[in-house]
Amino acid sequence: MGSKETRPDTVRERILKTAGELFYTEGINTTGVDRISEAAGVSKRTLYQRFTGKDELVAAYLTVTGGAAMDRYLPPEDDGTAPRDRILSVFATLRAHSTEPDFRGCLFLNATAELSDLHHPARPITLEYKLRLHAFFARQATLMNAPAPESLADQLIMLFDGGMSYALVRTTAVPESILTAARVLLDAQT
Repeated sequence: MGSKETRPDTVRERILKTAGELFYTEGINTTGVDRISEAAGVSKRTLYQRFTGKDELVAAYLTVTGGAAMDRYLPPEDDGTAPRDRILSVFATLRAHSTEPDFRGCLFLNATAELSDLHHPARPITLEYKLRLHAFFARQATLMNAPAPESLADQLIMLFDGGMSYALVRTTAVPESILTAARVLLDAQT
């Protein structure tokens, strides 16, 4: 007996892509399944055949989009770049990304702010990605021989999230001063 060939579910992918774009640009709470199914060109029945409900769709969106977002911000850790420069590249990428016309801030912060139910299936996903960024900063700080790598990682994550919020609230790019602030934090640890 031969094994069944598994083909990607292009309809599921289209629903997920459409939902993700709408959630990021218009908000999770204001985007209903009617809007998603219409924009994706599928019936609500088809949507519900792929996702048990909107909560599962939100969680799937954050999982898929979150991985891509983290890949965009986090540089490779094995490329020979100095840890300090890796950290600074995260902030340079944030600054560059914030100049794009479709920038709406951090998808994880936005989702968490909208999801008041602490037991929503997407909440652990938002936390997981923020912890991943924190762990990256802590590893780089350790490689830099910072005396308090966890504390430095806490400060860097607050600076990163603050930069995201600054740009979103002011509808402007993250200023160059974010790199200056990151350098000051790093200099204080060496």
